[in-house]
Amino acid sequence: MSDIAYEDSPYPVRTDLVEAHQRAWGRLSSAGTWLTGEERTKVMAETRHARDCATCAKIKEALSPFAVTDAHDAGTDLPENWVNMIHLIVADPGRLTHSWYQKTLDSGIPDTHFVEIVGVVAHTTAIDTFAKGIGVPLRPLPPPQVGEPSNYRPKEARQHQAWAPNIAWDEFGPNEADYFIGPEANIRRALTLVPDEARGFFDVVAAQYLAGPQMRDFSQEFRAITHLQIELLAARVSALNQCTY
Repeated sequence: MSDIAYEDSPYPVRTDLVEAHQRAWGRLSSAGTWLTGEERTKVMAETRHARDCATCAKIKEALSPFAVTDAHDAGTDLPENWVNMIHLIVADPGRLTHSWYQKTLDSGIPDTHFVEIVGVVAHTTAIDTFAKGIGVPLRPLPPPQVGEPSNYRPKEARQHQAWAPNIAWDEFGPNEADYFIGPEANIRRALTLVPDEARGFFDVVAAQYLAGPQMRDFSQEFRAITHLQIELLAARVSALNQCTY
């Protein structure tokens, strides 16, 4: 596991949260399905850098996120189309469109790489937001680990209503049987073109939010606040972030 801890937190942090973040830091710094460990840690760094990008600030204030054509202030040597993609996801995710997705693919980013980049951005954002929420500095990024991507594309992944191909709940193969358990949930299909990104992200979700079975178990409470309080906070944050889901 990678070295991430919260001894400097003014609040107690549950052990399962620390362990989930350590697992995530270890996964993010390792070779993924399509990206190397070095590329993945650069995506993490670019995700953080985007929050202070002057062009991204203009995009947030613009009538359309596509009205601003200034170059983004890159913080890494990632390809320009990767930087553009990462910055727009960080700056204005609520106003991205299917045509933007298609143009991103047309720029040379395969759908598999697109989904893995989204997964790394989402992991980084979730853990960084947690640090901000408890009032501690962002944790140092993990050093990249050596290794080669697996290049595994599940044959069950196909185009549905979503932008990117994914696996339907009743079409998964034996390699994904461990993931498709419990009540059906469309949101759990979102990253399944790259199954390990889906597994990793929902491992963090189970700690920071609730595990799948717990979400629908209203006979008991699993956190310091109730299901109702959790959903009230989630709904408000989603509205502020223009989360159409």
